[in-house]
Amino acid sequence: MKSKKKIKQNIMEGLKYIFLTLMLVFSAYPLLQVLINSFKTDADVKTMPIGLPPKWVFNNYKDAWEIGGYARAYFNSFLIGGCTIIIVLTVVGLGAYSLSKLHFKLRGFFTAYFFVAISLPGFLYIVPDYFCMNKLGLLDTRFSLVIVYTAMQIPFNMLLLRTFLGGIPRELEEAAKIDGCSELSSLLKITFPIAKPMFLTVALLVFVNTWNEYLWSNTFIITDELKTVATRFIKFTGEYSSNMARIYTASVISIMPVILLYFIFSNKFIEGMTSGSVKG
Repeated sequence: MKSKKKIKQNIMEGLKYIFLTLMLVFSAYPLLQVLINSFKTDADVKTMPIGLPPKWVFNNYKDAWEIGGYARAYFNSFLIGGCTIIIVLTVVGLGAYSLSKLHFKLRGFFTAYFFVAISLPGFLYIVPDYFCMNKLGLLDTRFSLVIVYTAMQIPFNMLLLRTFLGGIPRELEEAAKIDGCSELSSLLKITFPIAKPMFLTVALLVFVNTWNEYLWSNTFIITDELKTVATRFIKFTGEYSSNMARIYTASVISIMPVILLYFIFSNKFIEGMTSGSVKG
């Protein structure tokens, strides 16, 4: 009887690994093929879009980098993303701590407000935001995107971090206060070190969302030198749409930072997301 049960467990375990392997192949192969096609000539891509190239071509990256102006675009995207991350982490960290640890009159109202804000699609207020930025003289500036991205990223990440912080025992902060710590000192010395994986998760989510965002950056930024990476990729699907090799190369250049960041911080990202889903 035990042997039959063990055989059944082994079969189920084998089926599980087969399923996961198939999911990995289906998920990773398109990205791998994009990478492979970026080393082909345009003629090879059009005649043989799937498979290894007959001859590896490395000039595609030099041409795509120069034509797309990616040096400047990378600088703009990293600058805008970095500023947005700093502001969001500061606001979300203090706000989530207040909503999860402090008791004040409007705590329920602000929590409900952020839930409602998540449900509203961004394109509903893109027109009034455009006229507002134009009136303030911020149109066609990096700062306009930082303001918009910050406002868009706060609601979801506020609630995500609030859920995590709510699971940290209040006794830890109270013990710190007995030792003479203020509310802010307790946050910085007790809560923040415990919540580091969650803060890193929020930073990665904000960076990915700002890096990939196209609609707002294409609407608010007019000057070519201020364009972000997402808007530069569109250049290849327009003027150079006939050259498929450059389109694949531009795709790799556009998504590579996101993939590298995920591989570097994948463990911390998963730790933060799973912790945020079970806390509280």
